[in-house]
Amino acid sequence: MKLTMKTHKILPFVIALIGLTGFMTQTSNAQQIPNFSMYNMNHYLVNPAATGTTDRLPVSLSYRKMWAGFDNSPSVQYLSADMLVAKSMGVGARLFNFQAGPLRKTGLEGSYSYHLSLGSSDTKLSFGLSLLLYQFFLDKASLVVEDIDDEVFMGKEQMFVPDAGFGTYLYGSNYYVGISVPQLFQRNIDLKSDIILQQKQVRHYYLHGGYIFEAGSDFKIEPSVLLKFIEAGIFQADINALVTYKDMINFGVSYRTEDAICFQLGYKNPDLFIGYAYDLPLSGMAGNTWGSHEILFTYTFDNFIVK
Repeated sequence: MKLTMKTHKILPFVIALIGLTGFMTQTSNAQQIPNFSMYNMNHYLVNPAATGTTDRLPVSLSYRKMWAGFDNSPSVQYLSADMLVAKSMGVGARLFNFQAGPLRKTGLEGSYSYHLSLGSSDTKLSFGLSLLLYQFFLDKASLVVEDIDDEVFMGKEQMFVPDAGFGTYLYGSNYYVGISVPQLFQRNIDLKSDIILQQKQVRHYYLHGGYIFEAGSDFKIEPSVLLKFIEAGIFQADINALVTYKDMINFGVSYRTEDAICFQLGYKNPDLFIGYAYDLPLSGMAGNTWGSHEILFTYTFDNFIVK
């Protein structure tokens, strides 16, 4: 059966927009910020107040492929770095690129944090602000449509969007808890053809925390949680457990509600971390995909500003 003219014009855009959200389960399809299974190895991903919480300069590079087995399934890459630039001030930067078929979201984020020491303990409280500029880009010519000569699907659409995020982060040598709110501006994204496609960027609210237990002389166990609430009425929780052996090998298991079970494996030394994560889908995607794969590489340099 052939699609009607109206349907075959809208359908490719709908598929692409679903991919751009990064999620296809019924409970999370309004979520617009991609999940990262190894966010527990880089808290800066979910909270700008985590900028500069170490004495050194970690530089992270990550690649995540979602729903392997689908043609043009979404992928996301980022490059991030953060450091202290004064005793109580940190800065960070992140480049990111999200690709879902003909749609792409590419941007730059800059972050600033201020850290307060609380009493005589090693506990600190930080506040962070991030400013972002990203581009939505739609290559209409790459859509597979019935009428390849239809002018509606010729050319390209793009839109530059400014945004901001805020967070606070309480941390010590073996624990942390934070709250952050990305996408503060809630801008409308308009990609125009003979129809107008809109996607409002809604605020996300993150609450995350964890505690590191010593289990003998060789093992550390870190239970953690990331709770996500989106103003569209969506809630999701990541419940994690990470075990580290001799500060060198770690293995983790996570449950992301109504989405996936995640497994991660990593190797680290004082300067280097290499990790891999695999998401086994539990949603309606199960049986139709090979799951999602994520690779994280972090190299930690000495801080050349604050000694």
